[in-house]
Amino acid sequence: MIFIALAWSPNMVIDRHYLLDYHEIDQKLFHGLAEYAHSCMNKANLAKILGIKYNPEHVQLRPGDTLLTVNIKGGRLADDAEELPENVMLEFYCYNVYSAETHVIMEKEELKIKMEE
Repeated sequence: MIFIALAWSPNMVIDRHYLLDYHEIDQKLFHGLAEYAHSCMNKANLAKILGIKYNPEHVQLRPGDTLLTVNIKGGRLADDAEELPENVMLEFYCYNVYSAETHVIMEKEELKIKMEE
């Protein structure tokens, strides 16, 4: 499942034995993935600016889930803001949660491929 939240926290993952992969994405990809995501965006004005649902629900991630986050950079977004101020930019990140067992299988497959080369 894909979730959207303001920020990442290790407390979001239910399973305590997991691996995490994350990277920055562009706004176009964020919006494309957001169409299929469950919003847990707890900042109403940012949700409105992004065109996603405001929902202060807690995120509960499991291995196989994806989390999209939005970082506010360059300034502060006023509580009553309806658009981004000139000095404020948004950065988008994608976090993928994997089980520890999946990682071991992936490493074995990578090693097998390298040995065949």
